[in-house]
Amino acid sequence: MTAHSCVSRLAIERAGAALRAGTPILVVNGTEDQVVADVVIAAAHATPHWTAWLVRFTSGLICAALPARRAEELDLPTMARDDDSNVEAPTFAVAVDAASGIGTGISATDRARTARVLASDSSRPGDLVRPGHVLPVRVAGCGVLKRRGSAEATVDLCDIAGLPPVGLTAALLGEDGELLREPAVSVFAQNHRLPMVHIDNVVHHRLFHGDGRRKRVILVQNRLDRLGSRTIKTVDFEDQLTGARQTVFIGASGPGIDPDVYVVEECVHREPLLASGCECRVEFERCYQRIAARGGVLVYLRPPIASAPRFSVAQSEVVQGCIIAMLLELGFTAVNVANSMHNARVTSRCDLAISGLPVVSESCGLSAAAH
Repeated sequence: MTAHSCVSRLAIERAGAALRAGTPILVVNGTEDQVVADVVIAAAHATPHWTAWLVRFTSGLICAALPARRAEELDLPTMARDDDSNVEAPTFAVAVDAASGIGTGISATDRARTARVLASDSSRPGDLVRPGHVLPVRVAGCGVLKRRGSAEATVDLCDIAGLPPVGLTAALLGEDGELLREPAVSVFAQNHRLPMVHIDNVVHHRLFHGDGRRKRVILVQNRLDRLGSRTIKTVDFEDQLTGARQTVFIGASGPGIDPDVYVVEECVHREPLLASGCECRVEFERCYQRIAARGGVLVYLRPPIASAPRFSVAQSEVVQGCIIAMLLELGFTAVNVANSMHNARVTSRCDLAISGLPVVSESCGLSAAAH
C-alpha cells in the first residue's frame, strides 16, 4: 500500500505560503450552500495595497484576531460586560489605532500600520491608542479546538505558518452587500487566485500535526525490551494537547508487510500490568504477546491529565489524532487495523494508509483512527 496524500495538509500549506508572502487567503466555514468566507491577511505583513483590497471586497469592518494572552499584555479589554459573555460568539476588544505613524487611522495605510503594531512582539500598551479603527478579537487558547470560528482559524493559521499569531480578517461580501456563499465563494477564490482553507482543515491539522510551534506528540524516550527470544521496542510520547504520556510497543514485522495495529485504552485500574482480573490487562497481554510473536504495533492510551483543557471537538477526534500522530512520527505509511469490537468506519487519510478493521479502543469503544 502507498501513503495517501493529506488534502487538509495541502490546503494548510498553500494558505501558509500565501500568508508568509503577505497575500490574502479565504477561510471558509459551513456546509454546502451555507458556506461563507472571511478574507485573512497576516498582520505582520499587512500592506496598504492588500488592506485596501480587503476593505473593497468585504464588510469593511476589519478585525485583528490575536491570542487572548497577547491582548492582555497589550491592555485590550473586552467590550462585553461579564453578564453579556457568550462562549459561542467572538470576544471583541476595544478598537485601536497605532499611537504613531498614522493620520486619522481610517485609511488603508493607517490600518495596515496598526496591524503591524499589533503583530510586533516588541509592542507595548502605549504603542496603541483607544478607541481606533481596527477591532481586536481575543482568541482563547487551543484555537479552533476550543471554538470553530474564523478568528480562531486566523490565529492558528498564522501560528502554523510560522508568523506572529495575529491576522486581519473581514467577512467576504457580494456586490449586493450580502454575505457571499457557495458556489460564488469558490468562483471568487478562482478569479482572484486565492487559496481556500476550510476551518475543518485547520481542526484536522491541529489534531494530527500540531499548532505550528509544537507537534501533536513529542517523542520522550524509547527502549528495547526482551520477551524470550523476541525484542520489543517501547516508545513513550507526550501528547501536547492532553498532557498524557502515551506508549507504543513495536514488534518486528517482515519486510514489505504493513504492520498490524492494536489499540488498548487504560481503564479505571490504570496500568494493566498492575491490575488484576480486569479486561484491560487481559487484552493488553494478548496483544503484547501477539506483536512479540508475529510483529505489529500495540498502542497503549492513557487519559488526559487532570489539568488538560476542554475542547469543543469530540473526545474521539482527540484520541484519533493522537494515535495517527504517533504512527506518523514513527515513520509508518501504511498499517493494518487488527482489533475491533465496534463498527466505526475508518478511511485512509493524513498520509497513513489504513486497511482492515476500524481502529478502536478495546476498553471503551472510542474510535481511534485518522480523521
